Amino acid sequence: MDKILRTKDEIERHLLFPGEEQHIALYQNLVLKSAFQPIVKADGSVFAYEALMRVYDSNGDLVNNGDLIKHYRGHPVHLINIDRLARVIHLRNFSLSKLTTNLFINMMPVTILFCENEGLVDSILLPRIYELGLKPEQVFIEIIEHYTDDDIALERATRHLSQVGLNIVIDDFGIEGSSEQRARSVSPNVIKADSSLLAEYLKGHTQPLLNVFALCRELGASLIVEGVEDLRGYHAAISLGADYLQGFYVGLPQFKSATSQAVLKGCQEFNKSNFDQPN
Repeated sequence: MDKILRTKDEIERHLLFPGEEQHIALYQNLVLKSAFQPIVKADGSVFAYEALMRVYDSNGDLVNNGDLIKHYRGHPVHLINIDRLARVIHLRNFSLSKLTTNLFINMMPVTILFCENEGLVDSILLPRIYELGLKPEQVFIEIIEHYTDDDIALERATRHLSQVGLNIVIDDFGIEGSSEQRARSVSPNVIKADSSLLAEYLKGHTQPLLNVFALCRELGASLIVEGVEDLRGYHAAISLGADYLQGFYVGLPQFKSATSQAVLKGCQEFNKSNFDQPN
């Protein structure tokens, strides 16, 4: 019978630390690993890292996350378990870096509601954050774009996350459930404009991205522009007044010691050399 992993002991049975400088999770013949992509300020300095889940099958082949979610769409038990295991390894792997910067972690609405209903935020998530030497204010919970059947419950659950010191982020704003209605409901600290909005802006369809900027100003939320893939996208985001940027141009996802001081320094130097280019 499918079973949701509720306790710390149940979670621990799926975790390994195989001496590769990274914690991994095993679940249903899948291997879950962490990659970390920088989120930078306008000057190229690193504000945070987003933890990205990388999944491999039993043959060692990379599994598309979107396909994985579709496969388990009718089995929320598995989605919740994978989501929770990913969050555990992300926190542990980030703590290995000893950095004092911030960490963005994705959570599906269904997992947020489950954790709230089970009281797991106070009993497991917060204690784990403190045990790893992190602080709640360093952690940004990204609500991914999945729809939910209970917007009121999601609002209540995210309010609790905020009350314990965690930051709330609307991920991929502009697609699926990441809408203006959700943003107004949960009052996020940060809104991440989906990469499609910058792509459309660069094609001349400017209003959707401009509307996100206006909404952020109204809600008092910071704005991250995603999909900054080249110098043109970087300059567009900066000229509009984006607080932070994310994309391959400003930093690639990296594994293992990707958040070590040495790699952080290298990332900053790379960004500086690129951002110093003239228009």
